[in-house]
Amino acid sequence: MKLLRTLWESLRHWPLGLGLAGGVALVYGGLFLWLTGDLGGGGGGGLHATFPSWERVWEARGPFHFEPVGLIEAGPLVWTFSPVNTLVAWGLGLLLGTNLVLAWRLRRVSRICGWQASGSTLLSSLPALLAGGACCAPLVLIWLGLPLARALASMTPWLIPLATLLLLASLVYLTMALASSIY
Repeated sequence: MKLLRTLWESLRHWPLGLGLAGGVALVYGGLFLWLTGDLGGGGGGGLHATFPSWERVWEARGPFHFEPVGLIEAGPLVWTFSPVNTLVAWGLGLLLGTNLVLAWRLRRVSRICGWQASGSTLLSSLPALLAGGACCAPLVLIWLGLPLARALASMTPWLIPLATLLLLASLVYLTMALASSIY
């Protein structure tokens, strides 16, 4: 509970950090949805949305990839909307953004206070970057048609839960390091 309070306090008193975490979440989530094929081009312009298939919310296309329940056209974009895929994408993006913001905040605090903890440099955000890239990197390779993509395609279903666990562990570590530097 103290970790959550420390996390919230460090972000609440720093609106720029909160905005950066949200911005990273939106960009990462959009990229994730684009690479998985839920978001794409080809829209006819204007705004149009239909949601005819809410009963398919929990139908899985594959591991951690669910069927869309609706279609949203916004200008040139077409989004086959799946609430579960969207939550996964933006949840991973929010974890990644929060990790990066906390690493940056810890770096600033340690520099201002003259306090240097082991791993408090930006290298402590390396697990977050690797875990955040674990989901999209294989998809980028597949999208580019590189031969290495075939080998990574079989690992892709394991990368989303692995990335989530690594991002959570990194978040706990950074929050504890930040708590020890503030208090």
